[in-house]
Amino acid sequence: MSKWSRKLHSRISLPIYFSLAVFFIFLITVSITGTLFFIAHFFGLINNEIGQDGVYLPIVLLISCAIIGTTISAMTSRKMVKTIRTFIEGTARLAKGDFSIRLELEGPPEFKVLSENFNKMAEELGGIEILRKDFINNFSHEFKTPIVSIKGFAEVLKHDDLSKEERDEYLDIVIEESARLASLASNVLVLSKIEAQNILTDKDRFNIGEQLRQCVLLLAAKIDKKQLSLDVHVQDREISGNKELLNQVWLNLLDNAVKFTPEGGSILIEMKKKEDRLAILFQDSGPGIEPDAIPRIFDKFYQQDASHSTAGNGLGLSIAHQIVELHGGTITCDSSLNQGTTFTVTLPLSM
Repeated sequence: MSKWSRKLHSRISLPIYFSLAVFFIFLITVSITGTLFFIAHFFGLINNEIGQDGVYLPIVLLISCAIIGTTISAMTSRKMVKTIRTFIEGTARLAKGDFSIRLELEGPPEFKVLSENFNKMAEELGGIEILRKDFINNFSHEFKTPIVSIKGFAEVLKHDDLSKEERDEYLDIVIEESARLASLASNVLVLSKIEAQNILTDKDRFNIGEQLRQCVLLLAAKIDKKQLSLDVHVQDREISGNKELLNQVWLNLLDNAVKFTPEGGSILIEMKKKEDRLAILFQDSGPGIEPDAIPRIFDKFYQQDASHSTAGNGLGLSIAHQIVELHGGTITCDSSLNQGTTFTVTLPLSM
């Protein structure tokens, strides 16, 4: 097939394709039937009585056209049936969990669109399956670790020969791991609730500058404990949104900045107005984030510390990302190793 004919073939829509197919089948059927009758008459296979009879000739023609037309239709429809069977086989493999299947259907433009949509669907389902497995693996790890720790120290606490200091130390660990479990369960519920929302509810007008200052006061003890230098440059501005959800965003970003900034380091909170949007920056002087890790920091349960020794369960940034998107905003991360990290949340001033 030449390049011109392939190009023309790809531009013929499905209705025209079927119409042309029916026309050519009819044309070929009539031509073949007429030719056969001409040959039969030429060699005397059809006598004049049959030709002059008004009943037998139409019946013979009808039967001949039906047989020849059916044969030609069966031959020409094999390609169409093959395409449909290919699609059926592809959907069957997809239904069984084979998300690597891809289709390259040839024919009318509708078939090419069908192939593209099928391949896109298979790719999306494959990505969802990977995320599902990753979520289950990470959740199992995060859930199992504190339970094993609580069980182990509870068994040790049954011993009567423990000193008061040892008993208090083990009880503190049990309390800490229990709080970690409670936090994990709470964060999973919050994330599930947020992901299920398509429309932001419980919106109010509130002072975001005052909210940021209150978040600083809530974490003042942690900041003082690490002797961190804190610069806050925020103004009183009103925005429309869910105050409780946005409060979780600020607390998470500030808590992360405190957690990863070394003692004596510095943290900057700054607010900037950009046309009809408001940008809030959280900058720290911590160790920074690996370049390869930055695209994954908003994934569920992702932690740059593969040993999971750092406090947290990898859900905070994922929750923050979902909340900001629900408000029609964006959250970005800019980080360099040994030069600190900056998270920027941009929100619309009016919603």
